[in-house]
Amino acid sequence: MYAEPLRILRGRFWFWTALLTIYAAAPVWWTIHHDFGDWRAFAIAGSRAGTPALLHPPELWQAFLYVPAAAYAIAPLSRLPLSVGFAIEATFMVLCAGVSSIVLARCYRISQSIATALVFAWWPTLYAALVAGQNATFGLLCSLLTISGMVENAPLRTALPLGLLLYKPTYALPLVLVLAVRGRLREVMSAAAIGALLYVVSVMATGGDSMWPTTLAQLVHQYFAQDFRLNAAMALALPGLLNRVGAAPWLIGAICVLLGVASAVASRSARDLEAGSFACLAGLALSAHAWAYDAVLALPAIAWCATHLREPLRTRLISAVYFVADTALFSPVLFIDPLAIPIVGGTIAWLAIRLRGGRLHQFEQVPDEHVFGFEGPRAELDHGLR
Repeated sequence: MYAEPLRILRGRFWFWTALLTIYAAAPVWWTIHHDFGDWRAFAIAGSRAGTPALLHPPELWQAFLYVPAAAYAIAPLSRLPLSVGFAIEATFMVLCAGVSSIVLARCYRISQSIATALVFAWWPTLYAALVAGQNATFGLLCSLLTISGMVENAPLRTALPLGLLLYKPTYALPLVLVLAVRGRLREVMSAAAIGALLYVVSVMATGGDSMWPTTLAQLVHQYFAQDFRLNAAMALALPGLLNRVGAAPWLIGAICVLLGVASAVASRSARDLEAGSFACLAGLALSAHAWAYDAVLALPAIAWCATHLREPLRTRLISAVYFVADTALFSPVLFIDPLAIPIVGGTIAWLAIRLRGGRLHQFEQVPDEHVFGFEGPRAELDHGLR
């Protein structure tokens, strides 16, 4: 059964889209005047590529928490002035967001203009690229390309972006697990081959440390503990939320394993597009370390809801989620990241509906002309978000 088209004044839709986009990008001036956010740590790590110092930083805030091979990609920019390197990196990440909107439009079958609005009006997108100095939009692009390859049953176009996504294992693992439980072992093995190559390059990036996974795990443990003490209010994943209320580590682990298994079971009965989209969302919800910029990875699930849910649920859900996201900037004042609501809540809601055999599985992809398309005079009600 097809969902009914949404309706809104065209001008009103684009007014709110522009307003949310400007709001997300505005704090870039604060970042420029405060050492360029996380880019400063990345630039320092890039300057240490090929040396043991990459995983043995003198100060914990300089820790490089990615597969060490990724430091080589940053190395050329680390030789430039910090401001220039930040500008180039931010531009590249915005371009990744733009290309992601193209992939999203094709994969979810919506118009390019609406896909662009969904990507750039989502507060974490420009926050990650321009304010935090982070690389989450590159992760989004790799994730969408992987999902697109899954949907089109193209093993190579699935495995290559998934292999690149291994630069940050917490982004890649949910999609790897989905492919595994769905029997797509060719893609899993191909991605594993890329992972093996990254391991070899990482040995060189760490100055010959063949045990770098152990060294990195120890560094990550130390960094996460300190980062959580300082920024607990910005934790949006379930482990962080449970930790804040004093849950025992074994209980947190048990709950996350249970939900992870439930997600794997739910993915087996879902179609490729749904399984890949909600794997990204579940990966965020169960991550041991997820902040606001990581919420860019919620966009595939948002796009799925925008193209598959019925009215009036679709309009209300998309509108509420976007406006909730814009309050995440005030997490330190609110003592909780509002993004936890759509990410953790959305994951649990999907699992509840999917595992109960709810009507979610009866929804088909909405025809192109019925999803956020605009028709008629500008002053009349057109298809779009309400």
